[in-house]
Amino acid sequence: LFRSVPAPRRRPFRLALGVLAAACAGVVVTGLGWLVVQSGSGATDDTAGGSAADKSAVRPGNPSAGQEAALVFGTPRYLACARLVAEGTVTAAEPVPGAARHRITLRVTRAHVPGGGTGPTTTFVLDDGLARLAPGDRVLVGVLRDRPTADTVITGDRNIATARTWITASLPESRTLTCD
Repeated sequence: LFRSVPAPRRRPFRLALGVLAAACAGVVVTGLGWLVVQSGSGATDDTAGGSAADKSAVRPGNPSAGQEAALVFGTPRYLACARLVAEGTVTAAEPVPGAARHRITLRVTRAHVPGGGTGPTTTFVLDDGLARLAPGDRVLVGVLRDRPTADTVITGDRNIATARTWITASLPESRTLTCD
């Protein structure tokens, strides 16, 4: 007359819980990996081939203390305080005697700061510790007004395009700011 009802099985619940835990662990590991890559040397593989310069985005370390702490490349404040932000192709890289620097000549294809006023070529000094450029390298470079050398050099087409987007969005606001 009475049938015994089997106890409900908890196996599907345990399986679902295990899958959920594994997925969460995967997300955490992937996120931490992304953070490590983003806060590393700044180098990213941009393309499958090409020169070493085409595969990296070189950015400065922490800016020096004081007012420059707020100057992050591509922001309106940075652009207001920059004397040069330009894209182009390196045509010459000559060592500076007695210093770990090179004088870089850049054939400008796009000048962001000053707005179109740099001419077909420009020259700047680059610390060897920041980047080593060679003729033919495509770069986007930033030089602050009060610095003798470039503080930001970005290489690789994808990295340059990303930075160009930030710069283009920040330019209108930068024209309303002064560099104090």
